[in-house]
Amino acid sequence: MADTILEMENVVAGYGNTTVLHDIDIAIEDEQIACLIGPNGSGKSTLMKSIYGFADVMAGTVSFRGGEITGRSPQENLANGMSYVLQDASVFPGMRVHENMLMGGYVFEDDEQAAQRAEELYDEFPILGDIRDQQAGTLSGGQRRLLELARALMVDPEVMLLDEPSIGLEPKFIDDVFERIEQLNELGTTLLLVEQNAQKGLSVADRGFVLASGEIKYTGSGDELLDNEEVGRLYLGG
Repeated sequence: MADTILEMENVVAGYGNTTVLHDIDIAIEDEQIACLIGPNGSGKSTLMKSIYGFADVMAGTVSFRGGEITGRSPQENLANGMSYVLQDASVFPGMRVHENMLMGGYVFEDDEQAAQRAEELYDEFPILGDIRDQQAGTLSGGQRRLLELARALMVDPEVMLLDEPSIGLEPKFIDDVFERIEQLNELGTTLLLVEQNAQKGLSVADRGFVLASGEIKYTGSGDELLDNEEVGRLYLGG
């Protein structure tokens, strides 16, 4: 049986005095794709932010590789092998593609190490290599999302958190992004994604969680949740 790499136990979280999540328990095994779905306002992004240090964990524990990381800063999590692609566009539009890539490696000890890692990623993302000197603000939505994914890989993370990777993208780019997600997983990266396109997200997921009103309502494999009539009726439009 695979080891659990990311776990939340009895987590209560939110912002300041506002509680958004209630008694969250999830466990994700090493090299799995896990998908979190649920209606708008259910707390999906807050769950991701509570793992990464952008939200306040008021009770419970968050663990990574068996060690507690509750309340650890985003910078510490990045340096420790976890990256996060935000829902909102996070490229620096006035900077070139290559400069954006190097920003993903700011935790490296020297610039040469970051530059070498960027070159490795251009081999995996040739479209970005072709436009490395282009200003990021001129990219299409799909190109920006690929840049965000590639930049998050600069630290060669063990776990990637992806918040709404398909949001705002044309169908052809959605397919490209999910193909890339599956390729990353095949290379050994564990992924937790929040996805508005629940059918698409669960179809690639080894593990799925349904969040509503700040609580986990259903959990199971991606296929089990897709086949669950109640989940389909309430959350998949079936």
